[in-house]
Amino acid sequence: MIKNVISVIDGAAGSCGKAKVVGEIATDQNINLGAAVTNCMPNAGHTFVDEKGHATVFRNIPVSAVNPNTELFIGPGSAIDMKVFKDEYKRVKKYLGDRKIYVHEMVPLIMARHKNYERKHIKSGSTFKGCGAISSEKVLRDAKLEFFKTFQNAILCSNDEWLDRLYSHLDNASEYTILEGSQGCDLSLNHSGNYPYVTSRNVSTAQLLADSGISPEKLLDTIMVIRPFPIRISNITKDGEYIYTGAYGTGAELTWSQINLASLYGGYPHPGDVDELYSGHVALKHLKKYLSQCSEIYLKQLFGEDYRSKKIGDITLLEALELERLAYKSRGISEYVTKFIDLGMFDSDYPPNTIIDQSEQTTVTKMERRIFDLDINKLKNNCRINTPSSLYLNFFQHLCYDYEGEKRDFDEYYFDKYLREYFAFLENATDTPISALGTGARNKERILKRTLVRPIERR
Repeated sequence: MIKNVISVIDGAAGSCGKAKVVGEIATDQNINLGAAVTNCMPNAGHTFVDEKGHATVFRNIPVSAVNPNTELFIGPGSAIDMKVFKDEYKRVKKYLGDRKIYVHEMVPLIMARHKNYERKHIKSGSTFKGCGAISSEKVLRDAKLEFFKTFQNAILCSNDEWLDRLYSHLDNASEYTILEGSQGCDLSLNHSGNYPYVTSRNVSTAQLLADSGISPEKLLDTIMVIRPFPIRISNITKDGEYIYTGAYGTGAELTWSQINLASLYGGYPHPGDVDELYSGHVALKHLKKYLSQCSEIYLKQLFGEDYRSKKIGDITLLEALELERLAYKSRGISEYVTKFIDLGMFDSDYPPNTIIDQSEQTTVTKMERRIFDLDINKLKNNCRINTPSSLYLNFFQHLCYDYEGEKRDFDEYYFDKYLREYFAFLENATDTPISALGTGARNKERILKRTLVRPIERR
């Protein structure tokens, strides 16, 4: 038996940067990546950023397309929205060239009725891309269901053809095959503990293998991608509707202002930290200006659905910092001087009291993500279910901005006690080693602690 399958999965609630990790593996000249398989749906986007900073968003097509020699497979766990797929195909053509993409015959097509059904029936948070509705129709063998045919070089394969071609790689002891995960373990339908604030199926390496028709005996490595502070999608839809999208276990909800301050000026963010650590007063003239600059969606995001009843005199220091941040963000500004608190300098290249906003928007809905403290028990459970060979700690710069963009080996850095204790905490709690620290969005912006992928085994 040849063990040559690499699984890359998200150990939190999505948006941990799986595409970055897949891209690093795919572009590693020491790894002979023969095949890549996705079972993705258009409710998630996977962003690869090259060394020059050019970003490409993948939805159904494997991110491993960035390796020109890798054969690409779309598995039967996928669903395709043809409009989205055509746009994606055009967008990633620079990587595809004339290569074929092998699409399994059991990949169904998402129609307008699937999206409309979800908008009408799902009230627990969703991207409303029709993925849950089409999965239901597929299980029920609905006669209305249509399946993918062929589009340009994305060709339809029968089950036998698809498996024969995939297993030509799986049975090759000189090649790796990568399974590119979608969504996150904490959105898993049955085992996340977050129902109904979940996605429409299970998220695990076992599910990736099953959807791809690959024996678990072929699995070599599972790389679990995590982040220090997990995220959930916004409670506000693009239409401004307020829909609660769930919490993160026992992890307290934080703000991006807390993340920004903690990463720049030290300390670990926690509820009440701004009032404890910073002095300042809420200047009404600045509040009025920032209130006028923020959209209704941002105001709902900050103050809740009844934001109109919020009295300006009751705005806390943390809320004022968030209001300021959102006002600048609405103008496309991510680096600014705060009017509300006095900060120590962390780099002489920046003016006094500078804040660098590291907030994120979802790839698909373009709404700002909510951010939380880590619930270590949730991560432990995800490790139990998936037994990862390593943790890839992405967004490491959220713990300390000094490491933004760094890309040398782990042993070349001195990490202070705070960070060393954090590494030990993660590794001991999960019984899983950290393999890398992701320090930025670009390919290869990482601090490598150990080898990501082991040599292929033969048993």
